[in-house]
Amino acid sequence: MEILKQHYNIISSLLFVFLIIIAHFYSTHNYNWSRNTISDLGSQGYERGFMMQLGFLIFGLTLSIGILLNGLTWRTAPLFIYGLSVGLTGIFSTKPFFDVQVYSVFQDSLHSLFAKIAGVTFSIGILIQMFYTDNHAIKWIHFMFFILILALSASFGLLKNQQGIVQRILYLVSIIWLIKFYKP
Repeated sequence: MEILKQHYNIISSLLFVFLIIIAHFYSTHNYNWSRNTISDLGSQGYERGFMMQLGFLIFGLTLSIGILLNGLTWRTAPLFIYGLSVGLTGIFSTKPFFDVQVYSVFQDSLHSLFAKIAGVTFSIGILIQMFYTDNHAIKWIHFMFFILILALSASFGLLKNQQGIVQRILYLVSIIWLIKFYKP
């Protein structure tokens, strides 16, 4: 438990990346990594979706539990909410990326809502880190990550045929910040 308490950001991120890779390896239904999102790997009706759903859930719970083990404060609250929201995107799946007759629009809407909450709270978490560091170089690094996250999030909606690429870059940037620069 002590390892989780000290390295929850690294452990949750590495588990998440591992499960993303596994879900990609076993993907079917003409999944295209450059066009389809990571959420599509856990979509409704997808027979192998449990792998990515598990990835979202494990990442979110590990991150949130690690924050709780260290004491939830207003400075860590945005990342706690981020973790819970990512975890909930594993419970409420996005619409299928392949043709099906029936799926839950409500569940897809919840997935989208929790993904948006995750993005907003992650961005707030970066800003809080930026404002509460005395090191000016680190402040600029946080600011650059914040701008990258905003730019990638905005381009996600604009580049429909490259959403998979944009989302993977967004996740990579987020995970680098979470592992290297997040200091609760």
